Amino acid sequence: MKTRSELEAMTVKKLRRYVIDTGNSFPYLEETRKAEIIDKLMKIRAAQEDAKSTPIAKEAT
Repeated sequence: MKTRSELEAMTVKKLRRYVIDTGNSFPYLEETRKAEIIDKLMKIRAAQEDAKSTPIAKEAT
């Protein structure tokens, strides 16, 4: 996934296309502002990173 600064540099149209291409779906995407889209993508990214790091931490104990 792109970094926040890369996402902020994109136009709204490109950002919406990126959301669709990455398999994320926001049902109200056409009504969503750029900042809201970026925040949602960052939350998804954080959740994915947490999911990846949690099994590793459990294996270490």
